[in-house]
Amino acid sequence: MSMRMEGMALEPGDVPRSPLAGRFTFGAVGDLIYLRPMARTLRAQQPGLLRELARADVLFGNLETAILDLDAFDGAPQAESGGTWMHADPRVADDLSALGFSVVGLANNHATDWGTEGLLETVRRLDRAGLPSAGAGRTSSGARAATYLDVEQGRIAVLAATATFTPMSPAADPFGRVPARAGISVLRTVETSVVSPQDYAVLTRLAAAGSYSNSVREGSLRLMGGEFVADESLGPGEVRIEHRTDESDAAEILTAIRQARQNSSFVVFSFHSHEPDNGAQPAPFAAEFARRAVDAGADVVVGHGPHQLRGIELYRGAPIFHSLGNFAMMSNSLDVVTRDTYRLYGADPADVTVPELLSARNATIFADPVLDESLLPLLHYDEGELTEIELLPLDLGRGTAGAAHGTPRLAAPAVAEPLLERVAALSAPFATRLTLLGDRATIRPAE
Repeated sequence: MSMRMEGMALEPGDVPRSPLAGRFTFGAVGDLIYLRPMARTLRAQQPGLLRELARADVLFGNLETAILDLDAFDGAPQAESGGTWMHADPRVADDLSALGFSVVGLANNHATDWGTEGLLETVRRLDRAGLPSAGAGRTSSGARAATYLDVEQGRIAVLAATATFTPMSPAADPFGRVPARAGISVLRTVETSVVSPQDYAVLTRLAAAGSYSNSVREGSLRLMGGEFVADESLGPGEVRIEHRTDESDAAEILTAIRQARQNSSFVVFSFHSHEPDNGAQPAPFAAEFARRAVDAGADVVVGHGPHQLRGIELYRGAPIFHSLGNFAMMSNSLDVVTRDTYRLYGADPADVTVPELLSARNATIFADPVLDESLLPLLHYDEGELTEIELLPLDLGRGTAGAAHGTPRLAAPAVAEPLLERVAALSAPFATRLTLLGDRATIRPAE
């Protein structure tokens, strides 16, 4: 593509990039449902964990909560949340910085639980704590843009996007006289249920007889808000879920990544996705988009969303963590919840305390022990070349009760070894081989 200016023509091409200088360690964690200041407690009770966090020159996490002073907040909880209405103590911003976090991502399904007012208040509190954030902004362009950190070894770029979000969360640029909308960087998808021809025929009759919002088109139909197509390889009762990526969103995110690569020595892309079912396997579209992010210039993709670990992939030499699970899951220690939370679970605040409500919820939704397992990967580079990935297994307090549950600690050997074996099994389909070393594991790029 050529560009013409007065008296000259420009031919844009590759932009030279300065590599990282010397040795550099990047650390990442998954979801930070970190709702109260814990640095002092963790420093006393989990000094080993803090020592490991401190080994990272840059430490990233996905902050999945608003940070609010409810007594002074001008906004309100929204009618729709990302599951529950997450809110953290105002001191959490400083506390995360004290734990060693360098930057956080805000693009996730809880970003606007408290409206765009809550999102922007969170950004302000993080800024005051000296903790940069990525994935949120007053416009879509701002939310898509990289956040930069200048460190001893070079310039680091961090971008964040989510495929799982509530309808009010996407940021928007101004359009003519229409003002911008604050929000987050999203990757929209269309979910389609693929069913047998027999089931498709039944659904077609239902769609034709039902609401005006249903429609039957050539090759597909819409029924009760869902998209359906038929596949002769499926039998009655079988279903396959597929997602089609919005390519306009994809192009904007990938262009932002490419620009970030041109303006930095190291690019981190944070990607939040629950799809397809909060399970241990990433949705095909999410895995493919992570690879496209690497093609665009990401040096590492940090995935999160399903609240459990997924496999690790090395694609063109760049690590893709399809999910790192949770670093903290403190929702059980809230003292204040919205009335909508009680309504959501059919409980009466006159009869049920907040801890009773949340304990019952977590015992139902988060009972699987794998949800208490996580990883702290430390990526070691020398002159910009990845030399080793060190994987430290974490435990969120399996077997503990009350406020202690959901707080991170280095996993004991009895937990660490099976956890790492499970990660090795999840990573095997990506041809990634872990070397298990008892309380940790390593991955070498050449292996």
